[in-house]
Amino acid sequence: MMRSTQGLNAHSLTAAKWIDHGAIQLTAQLPELLKQWEQERLLTPLDRHFALEMSHLHPSDSQQPLFILLCALLSQQLSSQHSCLVLAHIVPLNPMAEQNSHCKISLSLEALTETLQTFDAVGQAGSNKPLIFDNGRLYLQRYHQFETSVATSLIRLSGSVSKHLSEEASHQKQPQIAKLRSLLDQLFPANVLAPHALTTNVLTKSEDTAPIDWQKVATATALGKKLSVITGGPGTGKTTTVTKLLLLLQMESQQEIRLVAPTGKAAARLSESIKASKARLAKELSAHANVIDEARNRNSQDFLTALRRIPEEASTLHRLLGVIPNSQHFRHHQGNPLRLDLLIVDEASMVDLPMMYKLLSALPEHASLILLGDQDQLASVEAGAVLADICAGLKIPIDPNNLAQNNIASSSPALWQMRYSKEQAERLSALTGFELTPYISNAPKLGDSLCMLMHSHRFKGDAGIGLLASAVNRADLQGILQVWQQGPAELSWLEHSMIVSQTQAKVSEPANNVGLNLLLEQACQQYGAYLVALNSHASNNDASNSDVGTRPSTADIIERFNQYRILCAMRSGDYGVEGINQYVTQALANAKLIKPLQEFYLGRPIIIQSNDYNLGLFNGDIGLILQDEDKPERLMAHFIKADGSLLKVLPARLPSHETCYAMTVHKSQGSEFSRVALVLPPSPSLAQWQLLTKELVYTAITRAKVHFTCLGTQHVFERASSQATQRASGLADRLWG
Repeated sequence: MMRSTQGLNAHSLTAAKWIDHGAIQLTAQLPELLKQWEQERLLTPLDRHFALEMSHLHPSDSQQPLFILLCALLSQQLSSQHSCLVLAHIVPLNPMAEQNSHCKISLSLEALTETLQTFDAVGQAGSNKPLIFDNGRLYLQRYHQFETSVATSLIRLSGSVSKHLSEEASHQKQPQIAKLRSLLDQLFPANVLAPHALTTNVLTKSEDTAPIDWQKVATATALGKKLSVITGGPGTGKTTTVTKLLLLLQMESQQEIRLVAPTGKAAARLSESIKASKARLAKELSAHANVIDEARNRNSQDFLTALRRIPEEASTLHRLLGVIPNSQHFRHHQGNPLRLDLLIVDEASMVDLPMMYKLLSALPEHASLILLGDQDQLASVEAGAVLADICAGLKIPIDPNNLAQNNIASSSPALWQMRYSKEQAERLSALTGFELTPYISNAPKLGDSLCMLMHSHRFKGDAGIGLLASAVNRADLQGILQVWQQGPAELSWLEHSMIVSQTQAKVSEPANNVGLNLLLEQACQQYGAYLVALNSHASNNDASNSDVGTRPSTADIIERFNQYRILCAMRSGDYGVEGINQYVTQALANAKLIKPLQEFYLGRPIIIQSNDYNLGLFNGDIGLILQDEDKPERLMAHFIKADGSLLKVLPARLPSHETCYAMTVHKSQGSEFSRVALVLPPSPSLAQWQLLTKELVYTAITRAKVHFTCLGTQHVFERASSQATQRASGLADRLWG
C-alpha cells in the first residue's frame, strides 16, 4: 500500500478524476505525483529534484507537464544505470510502472518525438542544450558527449595499425610475418588443450575445421591493432594470453606499459595473475633453453630476457589517472595525457561509461589499448555497459530451426561469431596457421579488434560449477534444473524452508528458516579455518616461550579467510549483506570463535567503502582486524596490497567500512574464492526483482573455484536466471550500426 504524503495519499489518488493536460493525463498535479513516486521509491530524491529544477530553469517548457515527466524519467534511467531514455521503451498508459497508474501519455511515439523536439531545453547532437535528442534517445548533454566520444575513440583505435605491422615495415612484411609466426608457434604449441576441459565454442562454418587456439589468435590480433578486446569466461586464459603478448612486445622494444583494473582488489588479482603466468612461462621456456635446435634455444633465451621486463604491479584506474581531492576531474586528461605506450585494463566489464570516457581522453595518440574482461558478467555499478556494447556485434540470434546452432547453444553461454575483414582474416591465418577465412564479414566494424576465448581451463567438461554457469548464462531453465538434479559434488542447494512445527511461521522470517540455519553452520565451519588459526596465533603471541616457527603468519591467516565468502544480491534486508553479516557474527560468537564485544574485535573482516589515497586503501579492499606482530597488545587492520606487501592501519584511521563475512555480488567482481555461497531472498520485493538477473547469478557462480552453494528457492533462482540485464544505450549502435 502507498504511504500517505502531505496533501496527497493513496486513497485520494485512486479516487481522483483524470486531469487532461493534452499530451498527458494525471490524477493530481505533477509535483505532488513526483513526491508520491519518490515515497514509493519509483524515483530517487535526485530524480524528483532534477525534474523540478529543470522546470525552474526552463519556464517556457515547464508549462507542459510532459516536459517535467520526461526529465523525471530520464533521471530515473540514469539512477538505474542506463545512459539514456529510449522513447520507444516508455509505456504510454503507465510510464512510471506503478501498480495503479496515475499518469498516462496521450501521444503516439511519432507525436511524442515531435513534441519533445519543440522544447527549448532539448537540442540535437552537437548543440549546447542541457538535453540532447539523438536517434530516438534522450540524453543529458554530458552523457551524450561521453557516449559519442567513447565510440569515436574506439573506432579510431580499431582502425589504427600497431607499429609491429605498420606501413614503415611494409617492405619487409613477409619476413616480419614469418618471424612472428615462428615466435607464436613456440609460445602456443599445438595440441595443448585439456581433453576434458569445458569448451564454449564459436559458431564454426565447417565440421572439419580443426580446433582453434583462440589465445593464439587473440595474441596475433593485439600485435596488429591499437585496440584489442580479449573477452571470455573464467579460466579461459585472458591473463595468460596477455602475458605472452607482453613477452612478444618486450622482445621488439622496451615499452612503457601500465596494468590497471577498476578496483584495488581487481588490481591485486591482476598482479597475482601476471606473476603466476610469468612463473609458468619461465618454467616452460627454461625447459627449452638447452635444446639442440640452436634457433629455438636462442628464442628461448630472448624470451626469458623479455619475460623479466614484463611489469607485474597493477594499479586502479583512479590512481592511474591521478585523483584531484574534492574534484570530479583527474590530473590526466586530453590536455595532459598519460605517459605510456600500452595500457591494459582488466575486468573491463566493471568500467562505466563516464570512466571509459575519461580513460580514453587521457590516452596518448600513439598508445595502444587492450581491454580484458567477461562480457557476460554484471555490468558496471554506474551508467553504461561498455564492454557488453563493444562485444554486441559478435552475438548472433539463435535460429530454432538451425540444428547446428542449437547443438552449440546447448553447451555454450551464448552463440558468438567472429567478424573479420578479408585482410584481417588472411593476416591472422598467416600468423597462427588456423583457417579463419570462414569468419570474413562484409561489415566487420570493430570485429578486427575483438577475440573471444572459448576454452575454460578452470572447469572440466563435466564440472558442476561450469555446467551451471553455462546454463544460467544461456537462461536455459531446463538445463539449470538438470544440473541441480544431477547433484554434482561441487554444488550444494539450501532451500528456504520453515521448521515443520512452526505451522504459522513464514519462511521469510530468518529464525524459522532451516536453509539459513544450515548456511550459518557452513559459515562457522568455513570461517572457523581462519579463526582457529587466528586464535592459535594470538595464544602464541601471548606466550613468552612460544615457537615462532609454528605460528601462522598474518598473510596465511588472511589467505585462509579468503577461501570462502558469502555473496548477497542486495545490501539491505534480512537476506542482504547487512542482515547476513549480523547472523554470521552471532553464529560465530555462539560457536565461541569470535568475541564481538567491541567494534574492532580480533578476527573481524572489514570491507572498505570509499577511497583513501593517503592510506592506499580503495573501495572494495578487504582486510582483517588482527594483532600487530610488533605490538601484540594492539589491534590493527591488515590488508594485502596489490604488490603482495602487508599494509597495517590503525582502526581509528580507517575510511568508511563495514563487516565482510558477506558482501554483494557486485563487490565480488575481480575476486575468486575456493568456496562461495550465494544468498537469494525467499520473497523478493519489486525493487529486489530488478536486481536479480542472470548476470548477477552467473557472476556469483563463477567466483567459485571448488564449490558453490545457493540458499534460495527454485522459483527465484529460475526467474533470476531468465532475466537479462538491459542497459539503455546507443553505444552499440554507434560501434556496430
